[in-house]
Amino acid sequence: MCADKIDIDQLRKSLRKRHAAAEKLKSASQIQRPGHQPVVYSRNVASKSPAPRPSPFAPLNPVNLETAVDGRDMRGPDGAYSFLVESHLNTSTRDEAALSTALVTAMSDPDGALRGHLLKVDTLGGAEVEPEDMVFFDLETTGLSSSPVFLIGVMIWADGGLMTRQFFARDYSEERAIVSLFAECMQGKKMLVSFNGKSFDLPYIRARAAAVGVEFEFDGPHFDLLHISRRAWKDKLPNCKLQTLEAHICGRHRTGDIPGHAIPQAYHDYVHSKDARHMVSALEHNRLDLVTLAELMIHLPGE
Repeated sequence: MCADKIDIDQLRKSLRKRHAAAEKLKSASQIQRPGHQPVVYSRNVASKSPAPRPSPFAPLNPVNLETAVDGRDMRGPDGAYSFLVESHLNTSTRDEAALSTALVTAMSDPDGALRGHLLKVDTLGGAEVEPEDMVFFDLETTGLSSSPVFLIGVMIWADGGLMTRQFFARDYSEERAIVSLFAECMQGKKMLVSFNGKSFDLPYIRARAAAVGVEFEFDGPHFDLLHISRRAWKDKLPNCKLQTLEAHICGRHRTGDIPGHAIPQAYHDYVHSKDARHMVSALEHNRLDLVTLAELMIHLPGE
């Protein structure tokens, strides 16, 4: 009996020690550390859901595309619509208006540098290429070739001068329309003019045409000004990026231009918000790229 009593006393003593240790640990855990707030759990459930936060894609004063730029709905060959923005260089700034005349002069000079470059690129007979045979083009895309293209800018000869035509997809569903309009624009043309178009723009268009089910074929000569500019100026300039050439060779500097790397995200934001303020800048960025292509052509040195 005595042994049993001793065991019970020891057990009670052990339990009291454990209880005291637990109380000490509990007290220590309730000490508020600097910079930390105690976690409070509540069983109270709100009677109604809180008001939703404002969408980040909902600007207070959105810019409407159709009123911000001089454009119109354009119906493609398959009946689908996109947005078209047109601009005649001969009715814009004085320098751009003179560009049409300068290009014709440079192309018609049989001993000029530009004619020599065209002869090397055009295996079909560069001496016969006229301004109306060419399509200058430049893309604005949402990323890699597996992502949609949303803006296809072209510059062609029309009404006695150069004119830019920009096919713009107001949402992802209009991509097929702008690709089909570009394919239609290329019909009957003899030469493409681009900047890095051989490696990027033309393969991109072909990939997207296949993705959206548009038939597109062009096997004519491609006057890629990136490669020609590198041969002409790589030892004279810091680099041969388009805007570097634009500043040093064409003597033109852009102000307020949207950076090219920011355009894809700006388009995604536009699709969600329909606020076109950055798309207005992207359209002008694309248009100026096309103008620069023609300017570079007339400034090419002989080889």
